[in-house]
Amino acid sequence: MSTNEIAYFTDSVNTLIEGKLILIDKHIAQVLKCVAASPTLCRTLSETVKTMSYATEFSRARVTWTRSDGTVECSLKLPVDRNRLFAFVVCLLTEVDAGRRNILDFLKEYYSAEDNDRSYARFADEVLKPFKHAGEMLLSDIDPEGLNNQYVEQAQQFFKAEKIYIDSAMLTQLFNEMEAVRIKVMSLPSSQTSEQEYNAASEYLVNAMYLKNPKIISVSFLAYKYVALKYPDTAIHVQAIADILSRVL
Repeated sequence: MSTNEIAYFTDSVNTLIEGKLILIDKHIAQVLKCVAASPTLCRTLSETVKTMSYATEFSRARVTWTRSDGTVECSLKLPVDRNRLFAFVVCLLTEVDAGRRNILDFLKEYYSAEDNDRSYARFADEVLKPFKHAGEMLLSDIDPEGLNNQYVEQAQQFFKAEKIYIDSAMLTQLFNEMEAVRIKVMSLPSSQTSEQEYNAASEYLVNAMYLKNPKIISVSFLAYKYVALKYPDTAIHVQAIADILSRVL
């Protein structure tokens, strides 16, 4: 067994979770291809479907209730057992992939929200993420340390922080300084690699400011500072950004 088996599965499901609804057919096909390529997942799937009926499981998972206005709402309650949950979702994705179930109708019926994208986000949270966790646990014997939840929880705790207040005037000042740096970067002879590096660092810092997590802001600024100072005549603006941030960090 290879740790690539874990990486392939995680990457393919992440793409499905984070991808656009318009590309769901392509991403579902990739997940199913990944499952088929994994001896561990195939063995679990084969053994599980011998003792379960997908039709019966779907019927059990389907929960309905009537709202006060008389409309009927539906939702799905996934199997509790890890192996059955994994097999259930694989069967569900196979139905969609084969065209036996229309994904838009399915989302509207079981994960209804304000629009299709939000419905898909609900589906990702309530179905795809538990499916990913189940698959990773099935593969955990390949690389136990790589999937150690203790480390994940430790990291989440490390980055956990209360949001800070950043007023709009401060944001404007900071973004003006960043714009001054961007102009200097773009005025230099073009290098696609260097521009991509600067744009990535800039995007991280901008979004960190909106996230308002001081730990994420600090590390994002370190990355931004490292990249921006590679260019001439940017130091004064980088220092100005540091001064602005020192008022809130």
